Formats: sequence, C-alpha cells, structure tokens
Amino acid sequence: MPSTAPLALLVPLWLHPTIQAKASSFIPLVQLLEEGRVALAAEGNGGHDGECVKVTVQNRGGGRVSTSIPVGWRLVSVNPEVQDLLVVREELVALAGGASVTVVCRAFCCEASGTGPSEGERYKGGHQASEALTAVARAIASGGHPDEAAQHAIWVLSDGHSIAGMGAMDSSRVDSLRLIVSRLSGQPPPRFSMRFADEPGRVCSGRPEAISRVLDYQAPAGTVFHAVVVDRQGRVMQVLEERALLEPGRHRMAFDVVVLGWPPGHYAIHAWSTDRAGVHRLPFIL
Repeated sequence: MPSTAPLALLVPLWLHPTIQAKASSFIPLVQLLEEGRVALAAEGNGGHDGECVKVTVQNRGGGRVSTSIPVGWRLVSVNPEVQDLLVVREELVALAGGASVTVVCRAFCCEASGTGPSEGERYKGGHQASEALTAVARAIASGGHPDEAAQHAIWVLSDGHSIAGMGAMDSSRVDSLRLIVSRLSGQPPPRFSMRFADEPGRVCSGRPEAISRVLDYQAPAGTVFHAVVVDRQGRVMQVLEERALLEPGRHRMAFDVVVLGWPPGHYAIHAWSTDRAGVHRLPFIL
C-alpha cells in the first residue's frame, strides 16, 4: 500500500528545513561581539573558583540569536589589579531580539598575581584565551576534577607555577589532568606535592612554602632509619629523621619539608637504614 505519510515526515531530520534553520542559527560569541550584535558584561559572585561569576548577554538587534559562552573564554576584569577569570563550562544562550539573559558560569582565576574578585566585581566582554589555557579549560570541563586541582592546573599555565601544586601522581582520576598539564607546560608529572606561601594581595604567591613526599619502606627486621634533605652539591639542608627505630613490617614515611626562602634549584630527600646498603633518593625542584 502506498505511504500516506506527509512528505515532510519522509525527509531525513538532518535535511528538514526547520532543523537546518535551527542548526544554522548558532553563531559563535566572538563573531557576535565583533559585529556588535550582542553585548556582554559580567560580575563576580565573590571568590575566584567554581560558580563564581554571573554573565549577562544582551541581543542588540531585532532578530533571534543563539550562541554560547564557550569553554576557554577569558573574562577580563575592569580593575587591572583584580584577576581575570577563565570559563570551564559552556553555557548555551538563546535570545529574542532586544532581550538579555544572565547565566552563572563555572570559572577559575587565571592571574594568580591579582587579588580575588569581591561580590559585584565587574568584568568586560573578554576574549578566547590562549591555546594552552583553552586546552586546560577543556580538560577541566570534561573531567569533573576537584576545584583545587583545577585551579592549580590553570596557574601552571597562566602564571608558570610548579605542577607540584596539583599534588603528586596518586593513581586517582586527577592523574589524567596532571598528565595533560605536564604535556602543555613541559614540566614532568609531579612526584611530590607543593604548598605555596600566603602573600597579602595575591590569590596565590607561587612561592614554595613546603613540599611533601611519601616513601613506602619495607623493613624485614627491626632497623634504624635516617632521612635528610640535600641540595645539588650534596650539602645537608635539613634533617628529617635521625636514628628512628622501625619495627619489622611496611612503613609509610610521609615527609613534609619546609622550604620557604630556599633558593630555586634541585634538591632530594635521601633516606636509608642500617639493615641494607644504598640510599633511597626522592628528588624535588623549587
């Protein structure tokens, strides 16, 4: 029996003129801004990470437009002393002629040297961030990573911070982000964690305050354990353990080394015990 379905229903969806019109109506935000068809303004919610900024898009024309605030969009602070923010979640926007809409964006600081935005802090329209920052923003968008790891990942690329600020490789989901940042920055994957010193007027100083490393140590019999920190010339910078008595078994030795004020360079924790020859060497870089 011949089909009695309307001709429009026999047309593949991707060829349907209505679907085509909707698909083709999407215009990148950067193009709309350059053409003056939309205006964009933003203000901080207070804080420098997570759901920290509200963005308002206004359609300045008479026709309907569809666009998005893309991943990797950099919102530029009106106040040069306040940090810029990097968007890490796409927000779709559809606007009737003359209408405006406000959305909350997930974003992170991309200028650690600046101060954190207060509530109501104003931002300009902004622009797409650099290739490296856009790449790390996309990695954050796809991963569901903790805010602290995401923020330090951005600072590695925006401010040249040590990748150790992201924490040591630990076989968790965050390792995928650490490896992406390692590739983008040229820094090796972090084998130690770094804590930065506080500094008034900055979100993050980037100055190392302490580093942490962990050593799994198996003692088949009771032993005496030693650990020191040495610089590249072999000079002892700090004694961590001296004649510590270890019972037989597995020990997880956690070292927290205060390095505030140490000169940049290569260092290592040297650990050894009386029951065996050789030294465990755990390097780190400041």
